[in-house]
Amino acid sequence: MHVELLGRLGEGGMGTVYLGRGRPGVTGYAGRLVAVKVIRPDLARVPEFRARFRREADIARRVARFCTAEVLDVVDPPDGLPYLVTEYIDGLTLAQSVAAEGPLRSADLERLAVSVAAALTSIHGAGLVHRDLKPSNVLLSSLGPRVIDFGIARALDAQTMLSQEIQRVGTPAFMAPEQANGEAVSAAADVFAWGGLVTYAGTGSFPFGDGPTPVQLYRVVHREPLLDGLDPALRPIVEEAMRKDPAARPTAQDLFLRLVGMGPSTHPDPDVTRVIRSAAPMLAPFQRVGAEGAGSPPGAEPSGWVRPRPDDPARPETSPDRAPNRVPDRLPDRAGGEAAQGWHG
Repeated sequence: MHVELLGRLGEGGMGTVYLGRGRPGVTGYAGRLVAVKVIRPDLARVPEFRARFRREADIARRVARFCTAEVLDVVDPPDGLPYLVTEYIDGLTLAQSVAAEGPLRSADLERLAVSVAAALTSIHGAGLVHRDLKPSNVLLSSLGPRVIDFGIARALDAQTMLSQEIQRVGTPAFMAPEQANGEAVSAAADVFAWGGLVTYAGTGSFPFGDGPTPVQLYRVVHREPLLDGLDPALRPIVEEAMRKDPAARPTAQDLFLRLVGMGPSTHPDPDVTRVIRSAAPMLAPFQRVGAEGAGSPPGAEPSGWVRPRPDDPARPETSPDRAPNRVPDRLPDRAGGEAAQGWHG
């Protein structure tokens, strides 16, 4: 291994994250503190997953470094577990900060909303969907918020059988309705999660309340989010981001432009918006589509900013003998609370 492991930082959907230090002689990060994500053995045994892991990790290197943890190395040894090396960011997660100090103040909340929208603009522009944006995946570093953990991100053009198996990967409190229903997930799901994240940061409460996973999933699909107490300037934007229909939500770039042009009032300054819009493509590399969906022929000139559309990723086919996983219209009595009418698991 190119890294000396110093301790365990946590565990995610696809593996365990360790604190490490680059070994002498390693190009680029020798002697530097890094975060190392080692893929779970059961996933590493799936050839399709390993191929997708390498492809997504390479794409992740195109994401702007100012708003995420920079990918430093991708290692896939033939006789061991693949792992990803990223920069180590020292700071509390948003979840830890809210638990210790309560909701963010207005200025800090706006800073978080803008920074995460900028990060998603760059992530989506690189052809990725995060799929698990939540308070524990946002680090409040000394240089500003950073979005981390692309561990369950999926290339927008990925088409593997494994994608069906992990379709409903994510955190229930911040899932989009289509994700809760086990349907195809696009960049619009990250925008929905952004709205839930801002709600949590500004109020200290989950957007669909507390409760067991089935109840939260039911509310995600059938109820409107709880936005009481959210900053009035941000509330209309969050409401749009959390629309049930993914096609009706703004893109991450739209969020960014609206937030940056908002200023101290709820009405964007047209001059500021025009300047920001002209510079927005610099937030992320152009999405170039080639043979593998992530590249273009050498010397090809990008024709302009390409924004991923909700209909870009191919919808996985449903096996005729297996109905898609969906949140039911009713939940059973044992679920408790307002939605106690029909969970059939």
